[in-house]
Amino acid sequence: MSMDFALVSFEGVNAAAEAFAAARGRMPSVPAWSREVGFVEHHENGHLVLRGTFAGHYVDVDEGLHVSGHGTIEGVGIGAVIGTLLAGPLGLAVGTVSGGLIGSQLGTPSEQDPEPEPLAERLRAAVAAPGSAIVLIADASDVDEMIAAFDGTRSQVMRSVLTPDEAAAVQASLNASPAASAGPSPRGEEAVEASETGPA
Repeated sequence: MSMDFALVSFEGVNAAAEAFAAARGRMPSVPAWSREVGFVEHHENGHLVLRGTFAGHYVDVDEGLHVSGHGTIEGVGIGAVIGTLLAGPLGLAVGTVSGGLIGSQLGTPSEQDPEPEPLAERLRAAVAAPGSAIVLIADASDVDEMIAAFDGTRSQVMRSVLTPDEAAAVQASLNASPAASAGPSPRGEEAVEASETGPA
């Protein structure tokens, strides 16, 4: 089955989430597509925030919060030495704190959620900063419904059918992210887990 990629973008980093909430409020029931969307924020400084469901995987990445543990340690050491040389004991304290902060941001991130880099770069190019978007990677009928829900809003729509190679690349970039939840079940959590694992 072919998959469609749809992106509904808005000006402003909070606009997509606000438009989604407004659209959901107008609907008498919860459509399937609304549980399959992801949200993108593209900040003026270039950082992306990705949250929600992307092609069946749950993603929660905030590039602005990436921290380098190794960079922090190196920064503390360098800052302490420089601070001590320039200003004695007071410089030691200031240099240690300043060096740690700088190192944590400039070093290679070591503590972060896995970022689906090929997908992130595609989204960075598609969503103008400062802006936000709602993304759906699903079958054509779900995409049709999602786009119709934002008809008449101040948004721009991009849509394409993913080739098998593009779909495989998206899935490969999301492999490190966990599978998205299917949502609550009236049968209860234990029944859902039993159906997923099969008979013992």
